[in-house]
Amino acid sequence: MRMEFSDDMREILEEFLIEAEEILSNLDQDLIELENNPDDKELLNKIFRGMHTLKGGAGFLNLTTIVEIAHKIEDIFNKLRNDEMTLTPEMMDVIFEGVDKLKEAIEMLKESDEIPDEEDVKEVLDKLKAILEGSEIPQSVSADNPGENQKQETPEEEDFEFVEGVDEDIKKLILQYKGKDLGDILEELILLPPDERPPLEVIEKLEKLIVEGKDVKDLIKPKEKKEKPKEEKKEEKKQEVFPQVQQEKQPVKKEEKIKPAQKKKTEKKEEVIRVDVERVETLMNLVGELVLDRNRIVKLASSLETSCEDSDVIEELIDSITGMSRTVSDLQDAVMKLRMQPVKKIFSKFPRIVRDLAKRLNKKVNLILEGEDTEIDRSILDKLEDPLIHLVRNAIDHGIEPPEERIAAGKPEEGTIKLSAYQEGDRIIISIEDDGRGIDVEKVKQKAIEKGLITPEQAENMSDKEAFELLFMPGFSTADQVSEVSGRGVGMDVVASTIHALRGTIEVESEPGKGTKFIMKLPLTVAIIRTLMVGVNERIFAIPLYSVVEIVKYDPSNVKKVGNFKSFMLRDEVYLLFSLGELFDIEDKPEKEFIVIVRVGEKNIAISVDDLFGEEEIVIKPLGKLLEDVQGIAGATITGDGKVVLIVDTNSLINDKKTQLVGVL
Repeated sequence: MRMEFSDDMREILEEFLIEAEEILSNLDQDLIELENNPDDKELLNKIFRGMHTLKGGAGFLNLTTIVEIAHKIEDIFNKLRNDEMTLTPEMMDVIFEGVDKLKEAIEMLKESDEIPDEEDVKEVLDKLKAILEGSEIPQSVSADNPGENQKQETPEEEDFEFVEGVDEDIKKLILQYKGKDLGDILEELILLPPDERPPLEVIEKLEKLIVEGKDVKDLIKPKEKKEKPKEEKKEEKKQEVFPQVQQEKQPVKKEEKIKPAQKKKTEKKEEVIRVDVERVETLMNLVGELVLDRNRIVKLASSLETSCEDSDVIEELIDSITGMSRTVSDLQDAVMKLRMQPVKKIFSKFPRIVRDLAKRLNKKVNLILEGEDTEIDRSILDKLEDPLIHLVRNAIDHGIEPPEERIAAGKPEEGTIKLSAYQEGDRIIISIEDDGRGIDVEKVKQKAIEKGLITPEQAENMSDKEAFELLFMPGFSTADQVSEVSGRGVGMDVVASTIHALRGTIEVESEPGKGTKFIMKLPLTVAIIRTLMVGVNERIFAIPLYSVVEIVKYDPSNVKKVGNFKSFMLRDEVYLLFSLGELFDIEDKPEKEFIVIVRVGEKNIAISVDDLFGEEEIVIKPLGKLLEDVQGIAGATITGDGKVVLIVDTNSLINDKKTQLVGVL
């Protein structure tokens, strides 16, 4: 249903959309907490007020279908808070279905000024009405028996056309899940039972597009079409794109329950001003340029200090520059904070994900959230969601055992997953920990040998930490069979690649029978960082300071040959040694002056350089589309003397050597 808004109403619509998204984003967590504490009057009142606010805003804008759903949910919670009915798991499933439909409607409104037709929401309205009347909740119609009330309908292809080269299977999925982005489509598919999912190769095609950063908007383009009469639309035969993909939810046992995420802090109200993200980005870019200008002025002042005879003028100039530098630094910190957002933005989605997946796999899982108020750069936060979702799903599918297996092992039947975040210096630490079966190191090694990733000799010499690194190699999986959520060998390497692209690291800790912990260490921001300036063959490179462990003088007597590689001995420790020139394939001088020990994944690597120029705070500038995929380069910056300096990405720099490096030390 297409909506028309005047200029005045458009401004009100924008405010409504922001408020509606905030209400709905908090609702999943509130509902799961209520499911465990159905008599919590304060929570019931909070959800009721949220629905009432949503209904009022939608009513003012004449968004009829949104009003109808919100009104029915509001009435249910009104009865619950007045003790006129008792909450059951079946009722909660329907309420979640209604909330999902509201989210879909808000997303449609945001993207195309459209809301679902009455026919599209009839099924969920009938279910909500049945709850209010105390009658039996009508069942969803399965894909094998499509009818008038079928939840998922095949949208009309005439709405848009696909860009050239889009795979036919992907076209079918986009049509089947019209209104959803590729990530949401993947989430829908992997939550389905194995016999209802599309073929494995279809899911892998979808995952590949997501890894490449593609979304639906990149694969389609709108085209003009004449609107068909409503009556004609109703008479058109609805076809299933993938007959084996059913949208019907499976019945859930009443006794299955998931506890809510445990909240560590009470919510506090703050006065806020909503600012367009683009304005913040523009301000950040301007401050970045100001930082570069400051660096240049400081360098020029240093040169003048040695050449100018008027010491009083120079002293006054230095004092002024010092004051300006301090002000620019404060301004930089203030603007950086504008980009920061609490991790709660993505953490709040996990209670619902864990609830649905635990029910699907017949497991009992308790999710604990810690450090939701920890703030991180928005651009990093947006890219973290997919890796976190994959790791949480992995923990539920592979890590947490079924209740009967846990009881037999002397564990409580309910598994625990803890998702936490905290700040450590200029890094953010995010961890996902479960108390499941842990990782079998020998099984990991055996699978790696079978896939030809390592040799038996390498496996024998590997430590547990080195074996855990194999989990992040492309195509690696320890699953004996493909499950509905994991085991396809696609995902863990993508997780590692995403974290490394954000200039972060990921580590694994695991103990068989005790559980597994994934630890991600990420920079607070991606815009401005401190670096170590180094020189190779009269070229200058910047190495991010967070990856630098130690700097020592180059001593040829400590350099040894190990197979095809060189190693560097330092205090009885052996480090693989590379020349920075060798890694970048540029002409290299035989004489080196310094060794920089850098952290790469789980290992410390030694890199030899010709010169050291000290630390410098830099603004990262992207290289543009032509050079964005160059291995080993994270971007560029402009130094105080106007030179362009490339920023080294140590993780991707030795990425092509990873297979050769496994088991060397």
